[in-house]
Amino acid sequence: MNPKILIPRKIILFRRNLLPVWRRISKRNMRIRKTIPILHLHLVDHCNLNCRGCDNFSPLAPEVFADILTFENDCARMSKLVGNRVDEIQLLGGEPLLHPQVTEFIRISRKYFPEVPVNIISNGILLPKQPDDFWETCHKHNINIIVTKYPVKIDHNKIEQLAKKHQVRLSYYGNTESIEKNMQLLPLDLDGKQDAQDSFLRCARANRCISLDNGKLYTCSLIPYVKYFNRKFNQDLRISTNDYIDIYQAKNMEEIMNFVSKPMPFCRYCNIKGIEDGISFDISKKQITEWTTK
Repeated sequence: MNPKILIPRKIILFRRNLLPVWRRISKRNMRIRKTIPILHLHLVDHCNLNCRGCDNFSPLAPEVFADILTFENDCARMSKLVGNRVDEIQLLGGEPLLHPQVTEFIRISRKYFPEVPVNIISNGILLPKQPDDFWETCHKHNINIIVTKYPVKIDHNKIEQLAKKHQVRLSYYGNTESIEKNMQLLPLDLDGKQDAQDSFLRCARANRCISLDNGKLYTCSLIPYVKYFNRKFNQDLRISTNDYIDIYQAKNMEEIMNFVSKPMPFCRYCNIKGIEDGISFDISKKQITEWTTK
């Protein structure tokens, strides 16, 4: 690991507050990119940590495991459409290490994207319990493990020793040396009265964190999993056929990149201007106020 110089949190928060305004002025989210910046592939939707206000709605999700055949078919189709024109693939969730076939997902990801950086995004809790086969697979297929540090009891020194022993690249999200996890609230507008284009332009996820879920590609990682929020709280934040592109209907890379560079109808539910940063980490109580200011 090569940790970067740590930046004071006040400066980070100040920069975060300015970025949505800059994105809106520059209209950078509506630029048609030549590559997919980050391709999100969920291995599971649930988690073993259940963070307050999780933007993947994992505390509200039942145990949902990705199907290995569907995953391979989707990877094969995406590879045919975009080749290696992906800057980074993230295997995540939920907590991806909860999937009993995690090594198979690693092998499939590398099979279809031989030149793309593949990262496992984990909270680290299950890493010390992983068998040698997991670490050997990560080493063989050049996988980087990125751990988010949470203020829970985890032996990070042991994880680092295991990674070093098996020659697997390990880093920490945000390159933090200390455990100072804070959460962010992106309040949902239950009435869908936000300006969709304005929300899209300000969003940090739009046209960046492209999410592939069961053959459907979304411009951000929020849309495909809001279904768990709807079910838990009896809401109707609607997902229409205009909120995703079917990769089996898409003709080429250009069609995909054109689609994800435009506001989705769902963007009207995201109150980007109401984002709250620096919320103390806590375990979810599964209350609707964790995801909305209403």
